[in-house]
Amino acid sequence: MEIGSHSILMLKREILLLVIVLYCITAAYSAISATYTPQSSLIFKLGPDIQTPLTPAGKFGSDKLVAHIGTLSISFEPADQFRRPYLDTSGFSRPYYFRGIFNTWGGGVQNTEFYIYAYTSLSSTPFALWLEDGSEALAGYSESVLSPSPFVVDFFFVSHHDAQYYQVGASYQMVSGSLGTFQVTRLIVPPDNGTRTTEKVPVAHPANLSPNGPIPIIGNSTDVVVPPSIPYGGTTPPPPPPPEHYLLSIAEVVSFPIDSAYGSNRVNIAKCQLTLQNVHGNNKKKVYIKFSSPSYTDRFRLHLTDPPGVYVIPYSLYFLGEEVVSGQDILWAQLSDGLNERFISVGNIDSTTAEMAPSGEYKDVITVEVRPYD
Repeated sequence: MEIGSHSILMLKREILLLVIVLYCITAAYSAISATYTPQSSLIFKLGPDIQTPLTPAGKFGSDKLVAHIGTLSISFEPADQFRRPYLDTSGFSRPYYFRGIFNTWGGGVQNTEFYIYAYTSLSSTPFALWLEDGSEALAGYSESVLSPSPFVVDFFFVSHHDAQYYQVGASYQMVSGSLGTFQVTRLIVPPDNGTRTTEKVPVAHPANLSPNGPIPIIGNSTDVVVPPSIPYGGTTPPPPPPPEHYLLSIAEVVSFPIDSAYGSNRVNIAKCQLTLQNVHGNNKKKVYIKFSSPSYTDRFRLHLTDPPGVYVIPYSLYFLGEEVVSGQDILWAQLSDGLNERFISVGNIDSTTAEMAPSGEYKDVITVEVRPYD
């Protein structure tokens, strides 16, 4: 803050500014969230008949035999600067051979090669994955920020040989190669355009596996490396329901003259935004939200930033019209689908304490956490 030629007294009474920096942290429901949903059963189909909520029919040719393996979905906010997602893999080996009836080369039961392919919400055609390499880019190698959210990836088995030689009604068993696990990482570009790093993206799994641990591409166990025998044809099971997301962000953070929050006065300093995606049922349309200060356990206090000092100014934080107790859950109910917004405000600042404070800029750091009600 520029002091200019104002007197110290004027600084204290009129233009002492309050800056509250709000960091949004959500342990399991951060702004970036990912879910992997493996298919409960695998079925081979002709390429043009393959269709998922992401992959439209006709993306694979009629000369290919294809089975949908699973779907990875990654949700993020524009402020997350989501770049270059990778699969970091372990336990994959090629070639993938499946044994079953193959009506050429003399007919009978034979081993034939398949590949793993991906189709993403940003790609125009499916592409092969070489997961045995240990790291595979899912959206190319550009450092551009990806949009829109979510970024979704379908995984498939795809035949090397022409589909006309496979027998409808027959089953095909994987007899060579191994299917391992993966983790998801993303590229981090620092604000100063300095050294690039990567950051792990936690991935939720229907079997409640550790989101920070390896995720199996087949089944519900990290020990599974061989899929069950896959039939050619039959009834496709219904797709699983899309994953639920509670996306939290803090917007419109402002600074203001401290005298506007004296006593019973309240002033809005930020807007809490919570977006619900694929959340169904009234009991799920509510969350616990918690505000806390890493510096103080009992209440909130402002502190001088430049130069740093020990002088503090107590204040009260308000959300949903009620005073916030630092570190205690608040029930935010009656949420609606899509975007929900509520103001965060401050007040109850003692004028005498504020006007005796050294002049300068004051701030507090508040962490905000949300978790689903159930």
